[in-house]
Amino acid sequence: MGTGTILHLNLVGLMAAVEERLEAGLRGRPFVLGNPGRGRAVVLDLSREAHRAGLRRGMALDAAKRLVPGLLVLPPRPELYARADGILFGLASGFSPLVERAGAGHLFVDFRGTRSLWGGPEDGTAKLRKAVLEETGLLPSLALASTKTAAKVAARVIRPTGFLALASGEERGLIRSQPVELLPGVGPLLFERLRLLEIEEIGALADLDELEARALGPRGPALRDRAAGLEAAAVDPEPPARRRITGSRTLEPDSADPELLARVARGLVSELGFAMRREGLGAGRVELRLVFSEGQATSASCRFPRALLRDDELERAALPLLLRAKTRRTRVRSLAVELGEFAPAGPELDLFTPEEAKRGRLQVALDRVRLRYGVEAIATASSGIAVARTASSDLALARARP
Repeated sequence: MGTGTILHLNLVGLMAAVEERLEAGLRGRPFVLGNPGRGRAVVLDLSREAHRAGLRRGMALDAAKRLVPGLLVLPPRPELYARADGILFGLASGFSPLVERAGAGHLFVDFRGTRSLWGGPEDGTAKLRKAVLEETGLLPSLALASTKTAAKVAARVIRPTGFLALASGEERGLIRSQPVELLPGVGPLLFERLRLLEIEEIGALADLDELEARALGPRGPALRDRAAGLEAAAVDPEPPARRRITGSRTLEPDSADPELLARVARGLVSELGFAMRREGLGAGRVELRLVFSEGQATSASCRFPRALLRDDELERAALPLLLRAKTRRTRVRSLAVELGEFAPAGPELDLFTPEEAKRGRLQVALDRVRLRYGVEAIATASSGIAVARTASSDLALARARP
């Protein structure tokens, strides 16, 4: 039985690994990387020995020093880590055109269609591993599977180094038996909340029914499906941060009515938000563009510290942009909204935020209606008039045709 073609390359602790490679005296010592001169300084990365001593990424530096007296703190050197990450990407790209960045020191590589060049996926992986070691002196963990989730979980099981090739019949059993914190999308905070619900293994998460999964938050069903091995996302060479989703409307006739423009903007936000969530993404940037009757164009945009997921969040971002972009008193011919700088929209457990939980469940319900009956089947009250007008116009045109 053959293995899958998707490889996950996981170079654990890229920053610390690079420092150890450059300074042999660091090997075997507990050390961390951070900026002690800054307020609220935290551990950015750490050596394996520091991890064994109980230190973790994101921990306050002061707390880390109290836990490990005499702890060595090194200032980060981002240019070195970026160079190392670029070398990894360049090496992997020499083995397959399908390489996806998944974070610093993390890559997905699809060996599909490369057998004539490198042999089977296992052979290609072994050659890539050798090339990485020769070029950088670093040893990542590598795992082959049929899906990105299975490959990533397997790489986490064998880290910090090693190689594991899973046959298709082995994947489900391996994933189900692993701790739930190994599942992509489950961070420390989310793990603690899942633990409160006595969901400790990935298999327990996979066995949730639809209602239980939805109770976890807006991304609960997607997380449950990922745990069950139902994920089918392909290796995508274009990173989410570079992608854009755009929608536009031409007004018939041109209009300067602020209420109409707001309704059109809300309608576009709903459509784009639905498309974004179908791909499991959240938007870090919203841009709104106006073209006026005389052909002049203006735009306004904003960025956010976290990815926005729900329609109400996107609307609150887009509507102020409409006021900023409308710098002319003339009528508007067309309006466009663009979402970008995407990031994976990890599952949200709203166990302690009832209002946010309600909004999340409402968004899931709205999207289910749209999935079944179409995006325009349902809209907020303020944009419902625009939807009704559009539907009436389309119906009138259909009746007028011979």
